[in-house]
Amino acid sequence: MPLWNWVFHYRAYFWAREAVHDPYIVFGALAALSFLAIGLALLPDLRRAGWGGAVMAWLVLVGAPVTALSYLNTPKEAPLHFLWGVEALVLIAVGLAGILAAVTAGSRWRLWVRIVLGLTLPLLVAGTLATGYWPHGPLVVLGVEAIAIILAAPEAAESPQRSRPHSDAAGPSSDTGITSR
Repeated sequence: MPLWNWVFHYRAYFWAREAVHDPYIVFGALAALSFLAIGLALLPDLRRAGWGGAVMAWLVLVGAPVTALSYLNTPKEAPLHFLWGVEALVLIAVGLAGILAAVTAGSRWRLWVRIVLGLTLPLLVAGTLATGYWPHGPLVVLGVEAIAIILAAPEAAESPQRSRPHSDAAGPSSDTGITSR
């Protein structure tokens, strides 16, 4: 008996299974929660990595509804069956956005973190090959990458309000209100 068989005894799983009648659809659609959790965790730090980082984080978040729609439309008679498997395109876009994040991150980000960001796509492919399952394998790798990025991300910059000297302390240089240092 598989180690994860315990989940089949929980009432929430039973209700989902009875509503959908297909564990493949249930567990596939639940992968959307992984996209959501990873994206929400990455967003604050990757926004500090420039526009490329923000794009990467938002693409991970986009993966949540896309994956749910993809799996819920698995049956051939589903109205949006053409969406089945489209989460692959989202993960490819996340990997390509990782390159943009690495480029726009800037020198405040450690070199190894920028390298990891740039290697997101090959890491996602490796996750698929290592686990043999899509999209759960790449999501495990993306989750581990997210942990490393969050732990190594530079601290948020100090607020401009706190770092700016008071104009009274610096004194005006003329009647234009420009302060001298």
